[in-house]
Amino acid sequence: MICSTLYPQNRWIDFTFTHMAHGTCPWYNCAMKKLTVFILTICVLFTAAAANAASPSPAPDVTLSPTPAPNPVITPYAGNVPAFSGLIGMNYSGDDVVRVQIRLRDLCYFNFKPTGIYQSMTANAAKAFQLKHTTDDGVPMISDGTIGDQTMTILFRHGVSRADIAANIPIGTSQVKDGAVKGEAMVWSDVKAALSVGSSYLVTDYNTGSTFYLQYAGGENHAEMEVRDSQSSAAVREVFGGEFNFSKRAVTVTINGKQIAASLQGWPHGSDTIPSNDMNGHICLYFDGSLSHVGSLPDAEHQELVYRASGQS
Repeated sequence: MICSTLYPQNRWIDFTFTHMAHGTCPWYNCAMKKLTVFILTICVLFTAAAANAASPSPAPDVTLSPTPAPNPVITPYAGNVPAFSGLIGMNYSGDDVVRVQIRLRDLCYFNFKPTGIYQSMTANAAKAFQLKHTTDDGVPMISDGTIGDQTMTILFRHGVSRADIAANIPIGTSQVKDGAVKGEAMVWSDVKAALSVGSSYLVTDYNTGSTFYLQYAGGENHAEMEVRDSQSSAAVREVFGGEFNFSKRAVTVTINGKQIAASLQGWPHGSDTIPSNDMNGHICLYFDGSLSHVGSLPDAEHQELVYRASGQS
């Protein structure tokens, strides 16, 4: 009270604290009520929000309509005979030749990789097929080695006759790794530059040491060779087991005084420029990096024999 007497301006402070101490201050009671209501309101709102978050509203039901399965596509039967009209003969090339070669090979008439080029090997296979079959009237087929509509139709039928299995299959002398002579592995591009069309070259069989002469007739991916004479033809047949066949042998070729490793295939085919050498056509001679007629791809068997002839295998 002394403070209130000395400082009248502070009397309201004394009044307030006095009533607050006794709980009789109207301002204090009002403020506490408002604070209590505010706190309760906040608690209610917080509780409601928490409950709403804990229990999310269920998603509405969605009914999915199944996607109808597409109707199956029915491929009509195309038959076994490829569409063809015309005549396939010597030096013809294209997809029709590939189909014919594959079919003849399936029937064991053709024993070579399909090349897409119709030459003597394919013609001989077609002729052998024609000799074993007749037309629908029972008349023997014309066996000229060409493929016309009639031959194409019969060739792709079910139940046609396969080629006869040979009673004797020549394979030649066994090819051991330690051969009689070895040569240098020279890449085909260099060999081709050194060869001269019409010239003859001494060839030595890697395993037996037998020799014969082959004449270079040309060739882009590998050398096409003809035997020079009947004596060389007999020697080639001998190293291949007594007759020409599709096997391959490691050889060396003497070119400009050097022994060059190569691989020789023993089946004559294609063009022929020497009529009196007892061989119809030419035979293929591969060197390091030579390519085949089949898509100009490497021939792994020939390449292996080239390595063998050079002492690398």
